[in-house]
Amino acid sequence: MNIVIVGAGEVGQHLAGMLSREEHAVSVVDPDPAKARRMTESLDVQALVGDGTRADVLTQAGASKADLVVAVSDDDRVNMLASVISKRLGAQRVILRLKDTARLAGYRYFYKSVLGFDVVLSTEDLAAEEILSTVRERHALEVETFADGRVQLRRLRMREESELTSEPIQSLRIPAGVLIVAVSRKDDFFVPSGEDELRVGDQIYTIGKAADLDAFERMAGEKSVWDRSVVIMGAGGIGREIAKKLSGTPGVSIRLIERDAPRAKALASEVPGEVMILVGDATDLDLLLEERIGDANVFIATTDDDENNMVACQLARSLGVERTVAMVNKASYRQIYDLLGIDQAISPRILCANSILRFVRSGSPSAISVIGDGKAEVLELRADLKGSVKIKALELPRGAVIGALVRGDSVKIPTGDSTVESGDQVIVFTLPENLEQVERIFRG
Repeated sequence: MNIVIVGAGEVGQHLAGMLSREEHAVSVVDPDPAKARRMTESLDVQALVGDGTRADVLTQAGASKADLVVAVSDDDRVNMLASVISKRLGAQRVILRLKDTARLAGYRYFYKSVLGFDVVLSTEDLAAEEILSTVRERHALEVETFADGRVQLRRLRMREESELTSEPIQSLRIPAGVLIVAVSRKDDFFVPSGEDELRVGDQIYTIGKAADLDAFERMAGEKSVWDRSVVIMGAGGIGREIAKKLSGTPGVSIRLIERDAPRAKALASEVPGEVMILVGDATDLDLLLEERIGDANVFIATTDDDENNMVACQLARSLGVERTVAMVNKASYRQIYDLLGIDQAISPRILCANSILRFVRSGSPSAISVIGDGKAEVLELRADLKGSVKIKALELPRGAVIGALVRGDSVKIPTGDSTVESGDQVIVFTLPENLEQVERIFRG
């Protein structure tokens, strides 16, 4: 593939290294001559010194003939403008990296059509979800969100016998807004039919709305309430996102420590009242002792200062916290975190680069998520049909399931009798061998 990367920061460097080793033709654009020189000397890539928002620079880098342009600089506005220009120049596919996707809320499809991106990734969202998986523990092993967060795909493990393992899927009384779209069983990965039965040990992929999926998890034997005490250090973007997503979860108590009083006050107006916000320094031992932080189950350090994150996690662990999680802003520090005994070290930039790699390896330009190391893909397609067509009349191949329909402001988890209209955004879960057939069906 011919790939252009805008931005030679940590994401761009990691991505360029991986892609060049896979023998893709890679060009990197960055305004910093030192970064460009290092890329050229250490990697088999073409590095251009220039502004990634200029059409002449992007053309020189090959964007007009690129199979993929990835805008991953540290400036969201640069990435957005690079996305627009690259698509207009003729790039087949554009991946846009944003630190914060809040600006897209409620207008995602509008921005997608205006900016021209095919996939948008947020470093903050990816890091927050990775950290939340640690806190969830017994609940979903993996969560992907679609349609502005209104639809979720969750991966669950069937840990014990339950009503879900008692009879064929077609006989189960599962919530109406939930679809079982795939099952991973030992070495097998398949889309089940109504006649299949779930077994203990299966990992199952379900799609639906959050409340319905919660009810499904309870059917699977997951506890509706499990006591967790969580302490978050830092009220930046990732800390705020974690606090918001955990707030209101039954059995989870949340304390957030922020040294900047104005930022702490601003957060207090954004999150529900059950989140306790403390103004102070999480590396202050007296504060940690006074607030009995040692009684917490999970301590999460999310600041931009790696050294402070390390110290705070070490203090929390010494006081008795069960699990410590720290943000890593410098990739070279990850081994140090391991040596210090920090349970989980998460680099938002490397998470983002690895997510982009999955899209590069995917079989469809319409893929918005790649599942199970490429065993399945989630596509977002705009239906181009003649009139309204019932889903069961579309004759989708076995191994393809429509997970959601987006029509204007409404999102629906469909059944076989639901209708698809031209112009609908259709979210499809499919096995790789069905990609071309599924795209042909919805593109007329």
